Amino acid sequence: MAKFALIGNPITHSKSPALFKAAYPEGEDTYSLLHAPTCKEAIERFTSEGFSGCNVTSPFKDDVMEYISLPDRISSILSSANTVISREGKLHSFNTDYYGVRNTLSDFLESKGKKDEMPSLTTLVIGAGGAGKAAALAVCDMGMRVFFANRSSNAAAPFASKIGAEFIPLDNIPQILPETDIIIYNLSMEIGQLQGISLEGKIVFEANYAHPNLANSGAESYISGRYWLYNQAIPAFKLFTGKEPDTVAMKQVMGI
Repeated sequence: MAKFALIGNPITHSKSPALFKAAYPEGEDTYSLLHAPTCKEAIERFTSEGFSGCNVTSPFKDDVMEYISLPDRISSILSSANTVISREGKLHSFNTDYYGVRNTLSDFLESKGKKDEMPSLTTLVIGAGGAGKAAALAVCDMGMRVFFANRSSNAAAPFASKIGAEFIPLDNIPQILPETDIIIYNLSMEIGQLQGISLEGKIVFEANYAHPNLANSGAESYISGRYWLYNQAIPAFKLFTGKEPDTVAMKQVMGI
């Protein structure tokens, strides 16, 4: 029997334990919420209490990289991870948020008959935390033009340049919205730069499924973060167990 967990702060609201149980209803592996106020304390508990793997959520996605011996390609590019596995005393990192965004958007655009239009689409990614960086890389790799917006340019601007996106400060959002097709929103609060602005004709994809800010924004289409969580959990759980999860049961848990 293997032990898995979620680390982050806060995590009480998370659907990850229920999602894991649905994925492997007959399995003996366990999945729990590992509460700790800091990433350092969470990793210390993860190691000392014999966990085999953990998912990582805000605000630990960047901080956890300090404890990683073997990052995969995507978590290395992002300097951010949402999945950690312990193997032979060393911590390996992965970033399945990338697939959460890429697979969700790909499925959505295909359902709308727009998958072939991806190279002509422009996406605005708002927020430069771990989720935002993963989203920006995913849509860049899908061939879209990408604006990467954040309050501070210190880390966000160099990252945008590295992956082929264009950094803009939050105050410039109203100016580029007319040429934007998709907005990926990764902040916990609504920003003033979007208040009172029509999002008609836009596709809005929001990371925060527990307390969404833009669900009633008037966008042409709204994609809940529940799809993101579902699509990132599939590869993460496969990494944990080496087994295919029950995706039908997982969708039922997420209500999608």
